[in-house]
Formats: sequence, structure tokens, C-alpha cells
Amino acid sequence: MASAQKKPARRRIRRGTVIPNREPAAIGWVCCACFTVVLILCILNHSERLSCLIVGACTLATIPLMMTRNIRIDYHEEKGFVYHNLLGMRRRYRWEDITYVRSVQSGKRSKRRKDKLSDTVIELGNKKRIRVGWDAYNNEDFLQMAWKSYKERRHRNAADRRESIPEGREDQAGDR
Repeated sequence: MASAQKKPARRRIRRGTVIPNREPAAIGWVCCACFTVVLILCILNHSERLSCLIVGACTLATIPLMMTRNIRIDYHEEKGFVYHNLLGMRRRYRWEDITYVRSVQSGKRSKRRKDKLSDTVIELGNKKRIRVGWDAYNNEDFLQMAWKSYKERRHRNAADRRESIPEGREDQAGDR
């Protein structure tokens, strides 16, 4: 009888979606509905044009709040991540594109905790910054992979700089 050989377990690739807090989108929808009802009542009541314009402007001001629903980050452990902005436009990044990761104070205080909670800012190149909130859904795995990639890159860059720096002053004195 042949013994069955046990196959090694395949390593599971981590992937998922980071979704920021949905409260602003819900508040935007509720405010839009309320202002729309008030706007319709103003129009049907033949109110002054200025009051209709003000209520209409308030209705339009809720659109960016409703659009916060579009913001999200889809990540894959091997391929990188895709950032969807407020307008829903996508931009793909590799883990190697991360130049700096830092924690910043959130500005919100928790009622139960006295200390401030911290958000994480990921810098990509010189101009692009992505802020991941402390209350975002599924942010732990994504931030763990981002920190790991940043530390590997920083370690690799430090090793490259160490190899390129001449040791001692003999090299510099010989050049003169």
C-alpha cells in the first residue's frame, strides 16, 4: 500500500477592500432628502426666489457628502492596491510605490478613551497622499502590508546607501 503524501498547504493570498466610515454618506442622503422636500415646498408655495436659491444651494452642497461612498481601497498582497477617489476614478499602485507611512492624530476623540486616535497617511511619490482613517472597515490588514512594504524598502535603500559611501578619508585625499 502506498502511503499518501501530504501536500503542503498553499499560502493564502491576503486581499480585501478598505472602506472608510459611511456616516458622511448617510448624513448626505438624509440632508439631501430633507432639503429637496423643503425646496419642493418653497416652489409650490411660490416663495421668494432668493429663499428657493438658498435651499437649492444647500441641496447641491450635500452631493459631495453623498459621493464619499465612492472612496475605497482594493488591495491584493502580490499585485498592490487600487485607490478609488471621490469621483470613483481608479489609480493602481504597487507596494513598492510607497515612500512614507506615518501616523497622524485624527482630531476626533472617543468618548470612552481620553487619548486621541490616530489615522495613517501613506505617501506615494512626492505628491500623492492617501489617508486611512482609524475607523475604516478592514484597515488592519492593509496597513500591516503597507508598513511591511515601507520597512522593506527603507531597509533596502539604507543597504544601497551603505554600499555606495566610501569608507575612510584615503579615497577623498587621493582625489585631490
